[in-house]
Amino acid sequence: MNADDLIALLKPHFAEDAQIQAVNQGNKFEVLIIDDGFEGKRLVARQQMVYAIANPFYSRRSNARPNHSRSDSCRVSSKKQG
Repeated sequence: MNADDLIALLKPHFAEDAQIQAVNQGNKFEVLIIDDGFEGKRLVARQQMVYAIANPFYSRRSNARPNHSRSDSCRVSSKKQG
């Protein structure tokens, strides 16, 4: 899976105007999602929304799983950036 594949996997689950970026860093991804659907949710709840979408994909692929170490980044925001 590359960054474009991850973006394609995430895109249908967020608003059409959501901003989604992903960068592949070896076997890890840095993900930034800006979507109004995150409004009022705590950071952990926002991250859980993203992981809930991606984790089933990883579980279908051999034993590959996303590494949720501190070096992974899943930044999510409800604020649109200019």
